[in-house]
Amino acid sequence: MKQRRRDRLQRFRPGLVAANVILVLIAVLTPSDPPWTNKTQWREPGPGLKFGGVSQLLSEAPIISDTGELTLEVWLVPGFTPGIRNQEIISFYEPAVARRSLVLGQFPRGFILKGRADNPSGDPRNDEYIGIDEVGLVDPDQLTHLALTVTIGGTTLHVNGQPTALHLPETAAYKGDPFGGHLLIGSSNAGWHFWLGAIMGVAVYDRVLTEAELITHARRAGAAPDKALDHDASLLALYRFEEGGGRRTRSAVARGPDLTIPERMTRPTRKTFLSTHAVDEANVSLFTFDVVSNIVGFMPLAFLLAWKRGVKGVVVAVLAGFALSLFAELAQTQIVGRSSSFVDLVCNTLGALLGGALAFAFAFRFDLDPR
Repeated sequence: MKQRRRDRLQRFRPGLVAANVILVLIAVLTPSDPPWTNKTQWREPGPGLKFGGVSQLLSEAPIISDTGELTLEVWLVPGFTPGIRNQEIISFYEPAVARRSLVLGQFPRGFILKGRADNPSGDPRNDEYIGIDEVGLVDPDQLTHLALTVTIGGTTLHVNGQPTALHLPETAAYKGDPFGGHLLIGSSNAGWHFWLGAIMGVAVYDRVLTEAELITHARRAGAAPDKALDHDASLLALYRFEEGGGRRTRSAVARGPDLTIPERMTRPTRKTFLSTHAVDEANVSLFTFDVVSNIVGFMPLAFLLAWKRGVKGVVVAVLAGFALSLFAELAQTQIVGRSSSFVDLVCNTLGALLGGALAFAFAFRFDLDPR
């Protein structure tokens, strides 16, 4: 009986190992945040776009200022959703270096701001934020004018024309140093939650608008940015979202690139590799489940690899578990809804060690000569 049990595992080991590897890869590489379909919708009546779930627009070409100054204006109806935090509204994405130079977002009762220098790790717990009570918003569901001014002194958020205390001193623009990138509106694969609001207009300038101009733009805004803006020579792009349908919206100024609504959210991908914030330790039950599942998930594979191979088999199992986990964490940086986590790598390797140790111990139990 003992001999048959030993031979059966050895005989079918290659197939069982292959099946385990496939199951592990399916488990760790399957996107965790379906649906994939872009849920951006045209507002009825228009103009504007409504964002719900996975929603995204991306410029076909970068929007860059090299003057040492930049202003980004957004006319929107905020989507204050209780229980959903760190939602991304609009950002600049730089594909060449796989980073976003500036991100404007929202949490349930306020706005967040992140820059390439002030929060380079991308950890959302380090985002700067400000509550809506601090910026004077009485009705959070009303049309709101937000503006980001970028100068050598840093980036500042303005709400309805008034500057706020939300300021990033390190995320600054310098003359001759291009600032901007592909304009991304809505969800990003590097985000944590999806913004649920509506946008009526976006404008980008290669200068800093005065406070008087910002107040005027905020007051004169109806359902879309005022037509008078079209004649501003400093405009890099201006979008009113007046098409009412289709997967493309055009800029009101010629040098602004078109924005497209991709059918599926595929970029930009999460660039953070083996981050320490991919798991929310504050959610004890979710964190515990994640740790336990990552340990247990790698134990069967390691058990099979180490079975009746002694100490050498245990070493092989641990190294194989580490290599497989490292590959999975690298691949997860390119997959929508997945997070590359250092915690997962450690737990997977620990699971491989435990699985190999169990194989070694069971070999003694069944007198199968583990050496």
